[in-house]
Amino acid sequence: MDSNNGANGITKDEYDELLRKLKNSETESSKLRRELRTANKNIDIMKLNMESQTVLNELITGERQRQEMYVRLLLESCPDPMFIFDENMKFLLGTKSTTNIIGIDDVSILQGRELNSIVTRYHPPVFTERLTTLITDLISSSGMRGIEKSFEISADNKKFEVNVLPFYKDDGAFAGALILMHDITEIVRTKEIAEQASMAKGEFLSRMSHEMRTPMNAIIGMTNIAKRSDDPEKKEYCLDKIGNASNHLLGVINDILDMSKIEANKFELSFDVFSFERMLINVMNVINFRVEEKQQSLVIDLDDSIPESIVGDEFRLTQVITNLLTNAIKFTPEYGTITLSTKNIPVTDGKPVIQIEVADTGIGISAEQQSRLFVSFEQADGGTARKYGGTGLGLAISKRIVELMGGSIWIESMLGCGSKFIFTIQYEQGEIKQQPRLSINKEDVRVLVVDDSPETREYFADVMKSHDLPCDVAADGFEALAMLGDRNDKSYNIFFIDWQMPNMNGIELTRRIKEIIENNAVIIMISVSEGSEIEKEALQAGVNRFITKPLFPSILIDCINECVEILHNDDGNEQTSDIQVVHDYHGHNIMIAEDIEINREIMAAVLEETGLSIDFAENGQEAVSLYKKQPGRYSLIFMDIQMPEMDGYEATRQIRSLADEYAGTIPIVAMTANVFREDIESCLAAGMNDHLGKPIDMDDLFEKLELYLG
Repeated sequence: MDSNNGANGITKDEYDELLRKLKNSETESSKLRRELRTANKNIDIMKLNMESQTVLNELITGERQRQEMYVRLLLESCPDPMFIFDENMKFLLGTKSTTNIIGIDDVSILQGRELNSIVTRYHPPVFTERLTTLITDLISSSGMRGIEKSFEISADNKKFEVNVLPFYKDDGAFAGALILMHDITEIVRTKEIAEQASMAKGEFLSRMSHEMRTPMNAIIGMTNIAKRSDDPEKKEYCLDKIGNASNHLLGVINDILDMSKIEANKFELSFDVFSFERMLINVMNVINFRVEEKQQSLVIDLDDSIPESIVGDEFRLTQVITNLLTNAIKFTPEYGTITLSTKNIPVTDGKPVIQIEVADTGIGISAEQQSRLFVSFEQADGGTARKYGGTGLGLAISKRIVELMGGSIWIESMLGCGSKFIFTIQYEQGEIKQQPRLSINKEDVRVLVVDDSPETREYFADVMKSHDLPCDVAADGFEALAMLGDRNDKSYNIFFIDWQMPNMNGIELTRRIKEIIENNAVIIMISVSEGSEIEKEALQAGVNRFITKPLFPSILIDCINECVEILHNDDGNEQTSDIQVVHDYHGHNIMIAEDIEINREIMAAVLEETGLSIDFAENGQEAVSLYKKQPGRYSLIFMDIQMPEMDGYEATRQIRSLADEYAGTIPIVAMTANVFREDIESCLAAGMNDHLGKPIDMDDLFEKLELYLG
């Protein structure tokens, strides 16, 4: 409050002085009160002594001024609009905040104006038909009608809670209507957001129930079918379905765990050096069977300026790319095309950037649907979940991963016109490794590529040109045979042939080529699968190697190097496919600490043909006891973490603290479902050498065995 003139001309300084005088005249006030109590209640004030009259007048004046000051403070500082109309429906007074909702500079200009005049002149949005009717009814009935304790009105994108109340004079006579308003816009908005979030999570839980029960139904159903069947092929079919359903269920669980980490702000990355091209090859190995199922075309455009080795989180980058490719495959119809493009973007300031784009010829996404794509627990629309499935978490998780890698992710799409998901990541160049290169005399190599895909032919031509290798291409078998007939003087000796081509497939073309060239050629068959379904027939026709799409430069160069060795060894008929790796660890004893019986059975069955001697411990205490009995017996210990009596952390610490020399060096590998970064760090801090996540991936298991026992 300022020190200028206030109500009835009194200033703040004058009011403060008045308070001081009243306090100083406390004795006189007490005396006056005693006189008033003892005098007749109809006493004439003039009969009081002059001193008492003076004190009484000061008290009355001071109290009136104090009340006027409180009213003024209330009207000026109250944040809620509040105004009063008298019994004649004329405006008496209102809070300063009333100006904001009526659209005036000073509330005093409304004094004496009738309600209808204010509504007609200023058209305030808050004076809805309902509100003006209530005020009119209340005043015209002298407070008998129109009373409502509380109701809501909307005006100018705001919401108010409103009370219309009668007020009365001291003698009980009706005096007018009091209108109280409270801005509840933020409360309503917060409530709506909470309700939307609750609805989204409810829909999410419904999807999760479906996403988890569907594979569980497949697992249980196929298990029962396999148990009742004596047909080995049917059992094998059931096991394949069980494996696929289990992997899907594991993916759903991983999405939920990742999202919980993100929401708890505990999602972190783990950076290391890895091969960018090898990472992409691993991704393709995972998703190729999905492409094959829908007979789609998957094209890779790899920028050769991207370093062979970069520093980043290989696992999480793989997760993002796999998620985008899986979505592209899911939402692209049969025979559609999916393209993965990579681009190295040098920067003048800061870390270099890799841009990765996944484009498809699928159903596309509308602008309205795009706004919900990267939101947790949501999908583009409800029909998406019902028709295509999915948790609705993949893109939200991918967005968080990309942001932690210093990049961003976005979409370019139109409904019915396919989609492009594009993201960037920052990286550091890792240790420079030797790029795959030709270790042959280039004059000895004459390559013919036969593929009905123009993109594949162009890709081969570019790769061969970058290595200065002569290469011709043909669009089908007939064109290839014609080209072969034109070069009898110096024929081709390395053929890359697509399996599925119109008119003449790759196997038939191989037979005809072998009839012409006999053994002086190596034929590599290209397919989107690993060749198992056509392997027998292809090998009989004369195929020497199999490679799968999409193609990578390093794979092609390695394949050509191997083919030239075959030619030099005059063994052109050698028929090979994937080599089965044999794991032989005879002479090694290992301990597996695992409290779950089925997990012990699985490990025993998986390692049965490795030659390992295995001792099992059912808890941490038993693991320590087994080690103490024969300290030098074990070459390796697999240690579960969550076990009764003693967990894996404590068991490891006790083994490491033993006096024998080997206790400090024996390899101990955590084998646990706790797979987050802090879990791995806890294992290492307890003294373990490594970590193996559950469910156990067989390749990872044998990789650990080779690392510590090989």
